[in-house]
Order: sequence, then structure tokens, then C-alpha cells
Amino acid sequence: MAIPKPSRRGNALLGQLPRALGERFLAQCDEVELTVDEPLVFAGRRHPQVHFPQGGLIGLLAHVHGHEALEVAVIGREGVDGAMLALGGAPSATRSVVLVGGRAWRIGVPRFRAELDASATLRQLVDQSVTRLFAQVAQAVPCTRFHSLPSRLALWLLRAQDRLGGSELRFTHLRLAALLGVQRSAVTIAAGQLHRAGIIRYARGELQILDRDRLEAAACACYAVGRRQRARVMP
Repeated sequence: MAIPKPSRRGNALLGQLPRALGERFLAQCDEVELTVDEPLVFAGRRHPQVHFPQGGLIGLLAHVHGHEALEVAVIGREGVDGAMLALGGAPSATRSVVLVGGRAWRIGVPRFRAELDASATLRQLVDQSVTRLFAQVAQAVPCTRFHSLPSRLALWLLRAQDRLGGSELRFTHLRLAALLGVQRSAVTIAAGQLHRAGIIRYARGELQILDRDRLEAAACACYAVGRRQRARVMP
């Protein structure tokens, strides 16, 4: 099951709202441009805004003292960033950073909570999105511990393509290494394996997925697990 395509509202979650409800919700939002490396949520702090991406990619990063941040989930046009904190009110254990720029709908937390209280439909869709996000986070630890780097890299590329669309991505070895929690040289070796197999083409930070089916076959089981989980919670 692929990530649902966005509607005219740009975000697939908002696209599932009935027309009148969707228009009312968007009237409470600002349309903004998210830029690469822009922080949206800071670990240990409450935040004032929730974002519904229309494009681009947001990474949820976990920090361990003395080490680089490790990505534990990605959010794109299928979901919402910041909803967990708005629902629970507690400071975040992770931070959110823009990995690929794009436009988004932004709403303040007080207005967002008011809309959730006013609409059971919106709350159900947000709850489903948060459930899918929790599933990604829960997968991150065993995946990092038990799965090989080439299969984890394939998983990451599939998730990115699902959310961004198209077959071309722009990520340096250094950036991918930081997100996957490994040395740059390890990513170079893993990407080289996929490149030599004819699954991807990767040069100077420009990556092209050549064979989606073989990329899925190369990915760890977490991708298939994620598809089954999305199928269970999608309306």
C-alpha cells in the first residue's frame, strides 16, 4: 500500500476531510514554505505550532549524549508533524527538522486543539496518523540493531520516495550517514552495492531510483510491516 496521493489541499490527511470541514480548517491555517534544516520541534520543549506538509520531508531525530542525532521516523505529505505534542501537551523526546523543503499548512496549537474538539472526523484522522508515526518510531530501534545497512538504506529510500514522489533524490553520503547513525564510509559502501546491482544510480549527492521492485526486495522487512500497519489504520 503506497502513501495516499495528496488532494487539492496538498496534504493527504487533510484531503480526507469533507469539503466544508476541510475548508474551515484551512481557514485557520497559514501556508508556509519549509526550508532545509529548519527546526520545527525542539527536544525537551513544548512548541506552538503543528505542520501539515504539502511536500518535502521532515525527519524526527532522537539524541543520545555524545553522539549524532539518529532519525527514528519521517513525515511527508501523508501526515502531520507536532500532533503528538499538541494532543498530549508534554515536551517532545525528539526534535523535528526539515530534510527536504516544501510547502506546508501551519496552525497554532490552541486553534488545532479547538478544531480537534469540534470535529470527531479530524481527531480520528490525526489519531490514525499518530498511530502510524508511533509504529515507525517503534520499528527504529530493532531495525537499527538487527538489520544490515544496505537493507536499512533501501528502506529509507523507499520511505522517502513514498512521501516525495518521483525517482530522484538529493542527499549526500554525509547526510544519509548522519540520519542512519553510521560512518560516511559505511553509507558509501552500502550505496555502492545498490548502485552496482543496478537498483539505484548515485553520484555527487544525486540519487536516482532505477528499479523500485528490486529496491523493495533489497529493503529489510520493516517496509512490508509498515505497509501492513498503514493498511490497518487507514480509513
